[in-house]
Amino acid sequence: MQNLLELVDIVSKKRLKAAGAPGFPDAPTCYLYDIIKDGFVKTDEQASDLLSKKYPAETYQRVKQQLKKYLNRMLFIVELNLPHYQLRQKAYFECHRSWAAMKILVGKNARASTLDIASDLLQISRRYDFSDIALDIARTLRLQYGSVLGDLKKFEQFGILAKHLDLVVRAENQAEELYTDLIVRFVNNKSAKKEVHEQALSYFAQIEPDLNQFETYKMHLCGRLIEVLIHSSVNDYKQTVGVCARAIAFFEKRSYVANVPLQAFYYQSMVCCVQLRDYEHGKEIARKGISLLEDGTFNWFKYQELLIILAFHTRAYQEAYDVLKRVLLHRKYSSLPESTRQYWKIIEAYQYYLKELGLIDVEGEESILSRFRIARFANETPLFSRDRRGLNIPILIFQIVYLIHQRKQSETIDRMDAIARYSTRYLVKDDTYRSNCFIKMLLVIPEAGFHKVATKRHADRFVKLLKAVPLDFANQSHEVELIPYEDLWEMVLGTL
Repeated sequence: MQNLLELVDIVSKKRLKAAGAPGFPDAPTCYLYDIIKDGFVKTDEQASDLLSKKYPAETYQRVKQQLKKYLNRMLFIVELNLPHYQLRQKAYFECHRSWAAMKILVGKNARASTLDIASDLLQISRRYDFSDIALDIARTLRLQYGSVLGDLKKFEQFGILAKHLDLVVRAENQAEELYTDLIVRFVNNKSAKKEVHEQALSYFAQIEPDLNQFETYKMHLCGRLIEVLIHSSVNDYKQTVGVCARAIAFFEKRSYVANVPLQAFYYQSMVCCVQLRDYEHGKEIARKGISLLEDGTFNWFKYQELLIILAFHTRAYQEAYDVLKRVLLHRKYSSLPESTRQYWKIIEAYQYYLKELGLIDVEGEESILSRFRIARFANETPLFSRDRRGLNIPILIFQIVYLIHQRKQSETIDRMDAIARYSTRYLVKDDTYRSNCFIKMLLVIPEAGFHKVATKRHADRFVKLLKAVPLDFANQSHEVELIPYEDLWEMVLGTL
């Protein structure tokens, strides 16, 4: 169903009509489109149920396949160059559409038309760093001028260009593969990984000569992201900021607005600002990054995550609540990857805790936090409940601090037994040091009889250990410690 949700969102009836596109193949296909577009269905089961009630003779799978084929064909007809797109985004659609037309003309032996499209397309693809398309066009022109027209000069000209672009594309593909090999480890597991540091160093050494030789979009995007991972994988934020600054300077000098790279390196800079507690700079970077984003894209949601963390770390809890509302009520929230939505569940839990403490004002409106159910929370985050040294830490900590707030002492003690075993088993390495200290502080509370003064006295040793390793020196993922433990500790003490 996810692929249909995406296609229906892209291909609107308004755009189909404006493009003079042919109508839907039949009434059931049109009906399925409408119920998806209007938000009545989100799953195959829901769509099948509604379709069978209106068209009992139809099979859902046939209609679904018919709609997919229709919408895929219409992608080549409807206008995709929307007004808010930057030049490179528009060029991307135009180049790929023209490239597809050129390939059809080649197959039809339409030599003159092929050369006419290819000449213009080659210039555009090189101007916007579409190296793979440029290579294919150069090879096509080399073949046409060599084997068909017998133009030796043109054959040699495009032969030289094809060889150069082949080197560029090979270098870009290697950089992309090596970067992806590194980042795949972070998708569903947020614990810091020191081994990535060594791999990133090795991979960067492999691609650095190409990075210095080829000044193309993909080469510098993937290459600089690998360089970022060298430092960010061991939480060296100052060095990471420097790499991001160099990357941003490179892409700001392009002849077009390089949205994706600038978004990526602004985002990494924001992460560093959170950990270095450089909040004013972080907010300024956030403004620059969000100005490049289309509302509701995956990266737009990732920026909202960092805005939340920035707000938490500046104690701007009401601002954080406003961001949470914007995200959870967004029409594209439900189509986010499961791991991303589960992380928002963790953020929602901490916002709920802040509301319960009276640190967020939700009066006068229907609070989105009224949907939150503590009993369902652990079951709604199964991916990270298995991430033993990553995002399972804030999940466990939330459950403890919330039970303490609810004065459920026996349940708190039961959970403390589990977290004590967890601490012994998992929280022994550098990347969980601050979390280990904070959990030790929490374990003191039952021993002190849930008494505030006694708790402060007994936990003082661990508080000093925590403060001795501030966030900017801690070797942990920025996503683990949503609210700085120093602030969270004061909130916990306030509930005793």
